[in-house]
Amino acid sequence: MMTKPNNLDRTGQATETASGNGAEEADPIEQEAYDWVTRYVAGQLVPADITAMRQWYGQSAAHAAAYARARRVWLAMGPAASAATQRGKIATRLDRRAVLGGALAASAAATGYLAIRPPFGLWPSYAELTADYHTGTGEQREVQFSRSISLDLNTRTSVAVKSRAPGAARIELISGELAASTAGTASLLTVIAANGRVVAEKARFNLRCDESKAMVSCLEGAIKVEALGSTIGLAAGQQIAYGTREVGPVRTVDTGAVSAWQQGMLIFESTPVFRIIEEVNRYRSGRIILMDAAVGQRLLSARFQISRTDEIIVQLVHIFGVRATAFPGGIVILT
Repeated sequence: MMTKPNNLDRTGQATETASGNGAEEADPIEQEAYDWVTRYVAGQLVPADITAMRQWYGQSAAHAAAYARARRVWLAMGPAASAATQRGKIATRLDRRAVLGGALAASAAATGYLAIRPPFGLWPSYAELTADYHTGTGEQREVQFSRSISLDLNTRTSVAVKSRAPGAARIELISGELAASTAGTASLLTVIAANGRVVAEKARFNLRCDESKAMVSCLEGAIKVEALGSTIGLAAGQQIAYGTREVGPVRTVDTGAVSAWQQGMLIFESTPVFRIIEEVNRYRSGRIILMDAAVGQRLLSARFQISRTDEIIVQLVHIFGVRATAFPGGIVILT
């Protein structure tokens, strides 16, 4: 049964705690629809099965709608789904761990692709698993790298050590997010991330890396960002993003919001719903998948405790009237 918060303040935050995660368990028709689609994509249906499938989704409007939703979810997986079905050897049930993830891993043809780019980030890549420091989903970790350098690792973060030499410490942020603090003598730290790097001495900064993109925020002191042949200096309260093709402009940032994760909070101010869901998905097992693009573009201001991120599901059900369906493995489909 869905649960809704009793009251919402002007930021969209529930003023009373709702029990549960606001999602229903998948009904039998929904589950059968996902079973049919998964088997079809895997190439496991003979002509007689395809005829039976058409008869199944043609028996009522509810069956047809459930089948259409299941197809949209699978198509939303993009290239990972295509790679995983090359030899048609994926699991036929969605009642296993990571529904959309475990099923994919069964394809021998897709093993190498999925190890490099796991679909939806449902499991760590090989590089992440072999890092010197690694945090799992929802885990945070403090690392005293040296006497004058400390690191706070956020959820799903992987760091490789390049050098521990005094005054020349170097690490690589493979993926995830970290906050670094350098102080005292011999505290020069270089952090490689994406196709650039951050150099800091007597400073505190936040660095996030998602595949080929990085976001750097200076929290205290001053740092240098080197990317695509440019060197940019950042002072406290400034932020810059860079990727494989461009370096963005220097922006003023709320350092409290940037570092809120270190206090166990997530803060959003007039943020598109799809961005909020992307962020929440970093901290929870499974995946929240929003199928309504119009709702995804709506703006929402909210704050959550990291330990209670599923409250976003309750709020989206209450505020925007979406329907939430929960599947095993932490998968929640919003339609």
